Amino acid sequence: MSAAQDYYNQVLGMGHSPENALAYTRQHYPDFVPGVAAPVAAPVMSPASQQAVPAVQPMTQPAVAAAPVAAAPVTATPAVGAPAAATSAYAPMAATPLPAGGTTPMMWAAVGCIVFALLLSMAGQFSHSWIVNNEEGGEGQSVGLTTIRQDCSVAEPDANETKQQAIDECKAFAYVLFAEDMETASQDDITVDDIGSVIVGEYEDYCDNIYTFTAPLMMGDQDALANLSEIRDTCLETPAAGSTGGLILWLGSVGALLGTLMLSAGSIGKTLPAQAEKHGKWAGMAAGVLMLLAVLVWWLLLPDTDTDTSAGMGVWMTLLGGVLAIVAGVLVFMDQE
Repeated sequence: MSAAQDYYNQVLGMGHSPENALAYTRQHYPDFVPGVAAPVAAPVMSPASQQAVPAVQPMTQPAVAAAPVAAAPVTATPAVGAPAAATSAYAPMAATPLPAGGTTPMMWAAVGCIVFALLLSMAGQFSHSWIVNNEEGGEGQSVGLTTIRQDCSVAEPDANETKQQAIDECKAFAYVLFAEDMETASQDDITVDDIGSVIVGEYEDYCDNIYTFTAPLMMGDQDALANLSEIRDTCLETPAAGSTGGLILWLGSVGALLGTLMLSAGSIGKTLPAQAEKHGKWAGMAAGVLMLLAVLVWWLLLPDTDTDTSAGMGVWMTLLGGVLAIVAGVLVFMDQE
């Protein structure tokens, strides 16, 4: 038997309740947990049976009585409260699963990454700058997933031409060439002053209008017209690639949105249906992979061309969004380990 258990038994033998005995014992042995000892009452009954010397009983165990006597003035109410405090020490065991609520800094960092990934994917989706034209004479022209944009404010004048004349010519030509109906646009009763410096149109309309504008110049030459038709088909491959890449990017954006909801709910301790907040890391990783896949598929489907071009801001925003979404999933995975 340990010293703590022996002390506890002796205090019980003095007639104290188990709660008071536990409180007194833990004053000297804080980690003591009482065992189930049936013979505890035996030492008390043995001296009690000696009726011949009743007055000697308090003197037989002076060392045992020292600690309880010092605490004897204490009322029963505080003594009972001591075991309750000791019992509360076990409460954190029930609260151990609470860190899964995700209130750690790493979890908040993951939420920030997935939110930025969502914003960047949306910005890339609507960006008109996936391809930048670096050719001489193509200043200010860029291509989005399915659109084409011309900034005439950067138009360079030719010889014997002023800057303003170059801008006006750019606006007049781009307004007609980017129109959905080129013939109607050419007959509009507007001046270059009514046209903005930045003009955006659908790339498919641009390809058709180039063919419509150039075909009469072929003077019925069938070979030239066949070659021009091939050029138009090649031109149309660019918006087709953008449509495919854009569809995949939309899936990535939806995944990033779901990941944002799941990770945000997990970070504030909210429970979603079917405990979806536990799968936020997978949603983030999947969204990132889809964003990167969108760029890859778009690039592979682009037609070969001799034009000097470079990747625009839309490409870099989408790539960064994909990386951030994957990082968000990795951070959550590390936080849950």
